[in-house]
Amino acid sequence: MACCIAIESEPWVTFLWNIENFSYCWQNGNERLSSPEFIVESPENSKWQLMLYPKGREDKNFICYDLHSRLLNDTRDLKYNWSFEVECEIAILAENGSVLKIKGRERTELNYKKVLLEFKNFADLEDVLMAKREAFLSGDTLRTRCRLWKNHEKPTTIFARTVLNVQKRNFIWDIVRFTSLAFDRKYYYFITEGDDKLADIDIEIKEIGSIGITMKNLDHEVRYVIFRPLITDKNGSRIDCGKYEMNHSTSYDYVTHSLPLTIHKLMENKDMYLKNDILSLYCEFSWTNGSVDHRFEKNYSGITSPSISNPVTVDPCIISHIGNPIIPKLCTTSSCISNETILKPCISNPDIEQMDEMVDLKEDMEYLYTEGILSDVKLRTISQTFHAHKNILSARSPVFRKMFETDMKEKIQECVEVPDLEDDTVRRMLLYVYTNTLEGLEWESALNLYVAADKYEMAALKSKCSSFLKRNLCPDNLGDALALADSHVDCDLKEAVQDYALEHEEDVFRSEVWKVFAKNNSSLAMELMLWKWNKK
Repeated sequence: MACCIAIESEPWVTFLWNIENFSYCWQNGNERLSSPEFIVESPENSKWQLMLYPKGREDKNFICYDLHSRLLNDTRDLKYNWSFEVECEIAILAENGSVLKIKGRERTELNYKKVLLEFKNFADLEDVLMAKREAFLSGDTLRTRCRLWKNHEKPTTIFARTVLNVQKRNFIWDIVRFTSLAFDRKYYYFITEGDDKLADIDIEIKEIGSIGITMKNLDHEVRYVIFRPLITDKNGSRIDCGKYEMNHSTSYDYVTHSLPLTIHKLMENKDMYLKNDILSLYCEFSWTNGSVDHRFEKNYSGITSPSISNPVTVDPCIISHIGNPIIPKLCTTSSCISNETILKPCISNPDIEQMDEMVDLKEDMEYLYTEGILSDVKLRTISQTFHAHKNILSARSPVFRKMFETDMKEKIQECVEVPDLEDDTVRRMLLYVYTNTLEGLEWESALNLYVAADKYEMAALKSKCSSFLKRNLCPDNLGDALALADSHVDCDLKEAVQDYALEHEEDVFRSEVWKVFAKNNSSLAMELMLWKWNKK
């Protein structure tokens, strides 16, 4: 897959490459993940491809990059007779577009003998995966920016997206008569996909009292596996028991860990962890077979600050025109999944100027909020005060508008008390009000932000939070979403939760979490069971 860029007169091309589900990169040292190719129409008509080594080349402790170039028209006359100078810069970006790590910008001559720019030991793998994971891998996405400076080029930005295809399964594993399990005797659980066995998991009590769990890979087509068990207590709370990972190239086909609680500790607290002599494990199992999807997003000239939270899969024969969008259909012909499909942009100069202005506006509005410039109202939680602007709040929320237009105490005192909202919720809400963006949303923050959006009648924000909750439903959090939808009379969200419960009824209704929820929310539980009955 490739993208073709029209070039005119100014200095750079920016290639933004997002890799989603980065944690599932199966590559070991000196194994690479390649981006889609992008083509720069210039006097040389060069073609470029960024290559990432997730476990490095010479040093497995560092991520590194290569940038490969070649001529688009590699004719006999040019094959051994071409050269041009280029400057290149590679950066890893945070979700908000700020630079976390950057290298490069030296002028280099490329020719038929030298077609590769190397960026060795680019970033510490420990920082990316562990120490600074929240910054580097927000949403488990690695965001790379590659910039090229050559002659006779117009500022152009290309967005590409590589998705590592991952399958996930959550299930409850109730081990009955746990304390009667003899030492060195194993209790098994098989994970299947259709008629195929993917893995088996066994648990055993060792003579020293430790509890070991072993995961065995049974499918050699699987490239990477992550298994995470969590001990569930009688209140539905969970204890993380660590992460089991297995790569296709390891020299063994199993991995073993011990649970954080021994059999003696469980017995001492059996009312909490061994109700009815059942050890209940909530298990998260996910895997990839190594397949990836490459997609180009919207392709704009003159933009250097991307927003690709709403990805567009582009048919090679169609390009979306700003202001007059064409919704492309997914093409499955062989020509559309070739390695070098060319997309030609269809963007007028007014459109480019408009997009530049939108990027500038977002940055300026964020600066206005974060710096509190000329603020004229305060939002005060129990522990923090946030500075804001009445006119902007009024434009985004009918509730705030009514508050500031009438002689309410908020107008007189120029302060809005919000003791029912957490600091993080107010911060996220205001960032959305000023920039229309959501950063690093997680389950709890989405629940709280949904409540705030409903309170202040921000319909678009409420809809985005609802969509996030629907996408992230699981047996463990279904009750939270159901209670939220019911209390806010959100029929659409409620129906989505109910449909999920029916689709995963065995995992949902057998779980201890559901039993606790049903006991505390009997009317909602009964309503869901009636829904289940009517659907059947």
